[in-house]
Amino acid sequence: MQTTSVYLYQSGFFWGIVLFAIVSGFVAVSLLWRRREKKILLSLSKLIASEKEDQQHEDFQQAGDLEAALKTLFESRKEEMEHLKKLEGYRRDYIGNVAHELKTPIFSIQGYLENVVDDPDIDAETMRLFLDKAVKNTQRLVQIVSDLDTITKYESGFLRLEPEEFNIKELADEVLESLEIQAKEKKITLYEYAGSGEFLVLADKFRIRQVLTNLVFNSIRYGKEGGYTKIRLSDTGGKVIVEVADNGIGIAKEALPRVFERFFRADKSRSRESGGSGLGLSICKHIVDAHGEQIEVMSTEGAGSVFSFAIKKSELQPD
Repeated sequence: MQTTSVYLYQSGFFWGIVLFAIVSGFVAVSLLWRRREKKILLSLSKLIASEKEDQQHEDFQQAGDLEAALKTLFESRKEEMEHLKKLEGYRRDYIGNVAHELKTPIFSIQGYLENVVDDPDIDAETMRLFLDKAVKNTQRLVQIVSDLDTITKYESGFLRLEPEEFNIKELADEVLESLEIQAKEKKITLYEYAGSGEFLVLADKFRIRQVLTNLVFNSIRYGKEGGYTKIRLSDTGGKVIVEVADNGIGIAKEALPRVFERFFRADKSRSRESGGSGLGLSICKHIVDAHGEQIEVMSTEGAGSVFSFAIKKSELQPD
């Protein structure tokens, strides 16, 4: 009996040690896995934060967070792939648009010059006509390349404003005067309307001149013969609202959301006849955005358009 008791005691002690070893091993493995899981979660959190360009790590620390972390990382990668697809589509469209815009004047220049070269009996008047048309298309080609260079710099963040104080009313007068010849060709009346108030503003004068010139030139280009184009200035206290309005052909309602896109033309056939690079309004938008403001458009097809934006007034107003 005593021997049996000793045996049972020893046997129970043995199995107790075994059980203790198993439990200890399980605990050790659990702690090791827990520690490793935390490292994995921390690494995933940092990776997710870097994907989002965010310094704040996601709070993945609990036992069930590994699945959530992996899911978040997957979603982040998915968003990145979708973004890359959009960029690729954007690149293809851009290259296609550039090629299309350049092709028109290049083919025109080629055609006119070939006619002059291939016809030894061409008369002087016809030759002069063809060469004049070749020159105009060359000028358009230069404009397209110049605008492409400008907008590429703007979109790459190289636009640096040089603010100065100037009178926006005087600048508007200068812009209208510079476009009088183009307006007379279409019998369009140019004028300015300025309400009461002061019009000394703080902005990049060269860039704002570029915006006004583009808007007024477009207004003349798409204006109706015998119509008008006007610059209207309004003093709102802290800002001056600038509007360029006309009673021209207007813009279709469905085209309004896209008028500031590069190369977008609401009326492709009419735009081709009028020339232009298709980048003017996009350049205007970049300049106004750089000043911390927004350019807006209201238009009714067949009745005219109004483009408007604000400029911050200078604090040093005349007494």
